[in-house]
Amino acid sequence: MMILVVVTTRDPHRQAEALRASLGLTLRGARVEVVVDPPLLTPLAQRAADTLRAFGHAVGVALDDALARADRVEIWT
Repeated sequence: MMILVVVTTRDPHRQAEALRASLGLTLRGARVEVVVDPPLLTPLAQRAADTLRAFGHAVGVALDDALARADRVEIWT
């Protein structure tokens, strides 16, 4: 299952929370792709994004492309 996480918030703490939640989704075996506009606003957000990438998940993907592949979509505003 591929879960698309769309992060539109510009609140630094909420952005970091969304990326950490994305990482949590991988614990259930889901493939995760994240749409987020740079820059990442906190070191915690950057660390979560780096961890997702290290595990083979995509961060910073284009929304249109990812929507076509997604089984589920989660939106953080």
